[in-house]
Amino acid sequence: MRTFEHFPSDKQCPICGTNDDKPCALVAIDGTGDGHIAEAEVFHEECLTDEKRMQFSPTVGIVYIRVKGK
Repeated sequence: MRTFEHFPSDKQCPICGTNDDKPCALVAIDGTGDGHIAEAEVFHEECLTDEKRMQFSPTVGIVYIRVKGK
């Protein structure tokens, strides 16, 4: 996962819905990769680590965070 110090002003974090200038990370979009390159979405790092929003699905074996408006 690539990380950056500044959030792009023309994007919105899918979790919180803002573009606050905070550290961020690119997260690969499921189903878009070819093993080497994938499309990605930018998220605030603090949103990705917010334990209050995280949930675990033992049925499919994933940890997830619901995004704003979904």
